[in-house]
Amino acid sequence: MPSHDHLQTRICLIGAAIVLILLISAAASASDTGQPGWDPEVAAMIAEVSESELYATTADLQAFGTRAIGTDGNTEAAAYLHDRLRAIPELEVEYQGGDRRNVVATLPGSGQNADTFVVVGAHYDSTATDPKNAPGATDNAAGVAIVLELARIMSSQTFDRTIAFALWNAEEAGRHGSRDYARRAAADDREILLYLNYDSTAYDPENRSVVTVLADARAAGVARAMAQYPARYGIDVTLVSESGVPISDHVSFREQGYPVVMMHAPRPGWPMHTPDDTIDYVSFPYARKSAQLGLAVLAEVACLNGTVTGDEAQVSASRTAVAVFPHLIADLERLTRPPLRGIPTGSSGCPDMQGL
Repeated sequence: MPSHDHLQTRICLIGAAIVLILLISAAASASDTGQPGWDPEVAAMIAEVSESELYATTADLQAFGTRAIGTDGNTEAAAYLHDRLRAIPELEVEYQGGDRRNVVATLPGSGQNADTFVVVGAHYDSTATDPKNAPGATDNAAGVAIVLELARIMSSQTFDRTIAFALWNAEEAGRHGSRDYARRAAADDREILLYLNYDSTAYDPENRSVVTVLADARAAGVARAMAQYPARYGIDVTLVSESGVPISDHVSFREQGYPVVMMHAPRPGWPMHTPDDTIDYVSFPYARKSAQLGLAVLAEVACLNGTVTGDEAQVSASRTAVAVFPHLIADLERLTRPPLRGIPTGSSGCPDMQGL
């Protein structure tokens, strides 16, 4: 009779094999869409996005009771997030912004464009009519959970460009955390090819799976490519634009001339900014789809393994408005229009993002 340890080893191997089969099957099913540009490595990463991981992180953040600026919960949440990211060996993690206490984890690029950054972020602070009771599950613990999940999955891969996974503080108090980061980046002439923002991206009470995408003219090519990802990778979402312009951390980057894309639930309202904003109102299947969509965007722009497959090079589209999102460009163009920061031409087979 096999020993207990031997049986455990066999069970672990069988479990690993099952997981591998499931991942391969999920990737294969996406390829059945017949979409040009389908990348099996991207599809495999998309299949890894876990609702249980998203739930666990959201629950942990809600458990602080409040993450409002100036509270113990805010300080404790920052330490928790720092520890979570430090547990991923491939990442370089730091507190950024002094008292702002942004938590930023960097996955260094491995190619000729390693000095060019792609940034994905979400704010971790919360607010409510009673600041001592601000669980902030939909706004924005679930958004933070998405960024952590992207960091977990993408850190196992190599990218030509450097990716920063950023968790901002003080968004609810005036975007102070992201403003500090973006201003410092601009002052240092840091090249940020794209900033992708997650804010209130997990509230879908009617199970419509509709994601609102906002981008400015600098990110027109990214928006065009993004419109193709649901069909390409079998992500069951509908992308729409809207006439309003939600103010969130993406504006901090736009003010410095960086290309921005923001994802959020269509016109999120109650229970946002109330003590009722609990995990009960988070749609984790919807959050998973939002995470998958963002992962495809980041893998494209950061240049997974320094290569481009199929028709991915179309991300280098011109700065004209994107027909798929008729309001997308015009809305953010109503804000201040700083000059476009220079972006280096891609090399090593990466998409040429010049002219976004």
